[in-house]
Amino acid sequence: MRKSLSLLAVAAGAVATLGLAGPAAVAQDAGDVQAQDVNCSTGISESDDLEGYALCDNNTAGPIEFRVNLVCGWAADVSSEWVRLEPGAGAQAVAACPSLSTGIGEISAEHRPA
Repeated sequence: MRKSLSLLAVAAGAVATLGLAGPAAVAQDAGDVQAQDVNCSTGISESDDLEGYALCDNNTAGPIEFRVNLVCGWAADVSSEWVRLEPGAGAQAVAACPSLSTGIGEISAEHRPA
């Protein structure tokens, strides 16, 4: 009995270490993305669990473009349109996984100089 409890504890630790808690846990822990003075936070819509967003602020000296990318389980991944941000401005980009997907597995924000 003691040996099987040890194996169970090792297996549970491996699942936690590998991040296999499920797609919703990964998506909601996506958190903040910060690089080159462009600050973005990502998340899942409270009204639609197939919709993801990125909120970004441009703290650079020049214009940028950003978009949100969603990894959709059992369906094609999607990206929003590029959103242009002038210096000092902030905005939101939104995309949605197809209704046949198993949900959002990952959310990321991508940006580039405009």
